[in-house]
Amino acid sequence: MTVHRHTRLGALTGLIVAATLALLPAQAASAHDNLLEASPAPGATVAALDTVTLTFSAELIDFGRASYAQVQGPDGLYYETSCSTIDLNVLTTPVALGEAGTYTIDWNAVSSDGHPISESYEFTYAPAEGVEPALGWDEPACRNDDTRMQPGAAPEPTEQPESTANASAPQPSTTETTETENDSGGPVAAAVIGAGALVAAAFVGGLFALRARSRRR
Repeated sequence: MTVHRHTRLGALTGLIVAATLALLPAQAASAHDNLLEASPAPGATVAALDTVTLTFSAELIDFGRASYAQVQGPDGLYYETSCSTIDLNVLTTPVALGEAGTYTIDWNAVSSDGHPISESYEFTYAPAEGVEPALGWDEPACRNDDTRMQPGAAPEPTEQPESTANASAPQPSTTETTETENDSGGPVAAAVIGAGALVAAAFVGGLFALRARSRRR
């Protein structure tokens, strides 16, 4: 009789322990937040999109931009115009999409219990005819604001150095300079020569007058 009681108690204790162990992983898993709603939704087709919005089951932890969404186009470039922002349990990312095609959203979020969660899904972009595609970036927006570039952007014009600009301006030739100097000096030279001739004539005239007086005496 005592043996049967001990057997029943042991079996009951084993069942309680097994049930407790089975519940522990479920409780730990349920502690993590999860994605409740996404815009655009997975597999959706959109004709226009300027914001990706992800809504979670609890408030996210915004720590060092650890919560973000990246939008990658069919060309492998990224189309976020700036890093994501968080308002309680809603993560928002501004975007400007490029060519039509399949886009991928990769998101990462730090849930309210401190554990990171992440996921990836695709949607299709089918803009109306005539819509100008935006330029993509070689890196995601978050943590790359100052380093990322747009491969399809036209190079910025470079300023011409002042010395080069001066060198490119037309300069007067040596011949033109000499002719100008000669032209400006011509009237002065003629005046000097004329004055010298008058002085010489007066000097010669004076000599003749002195000789004539000496002969009369």
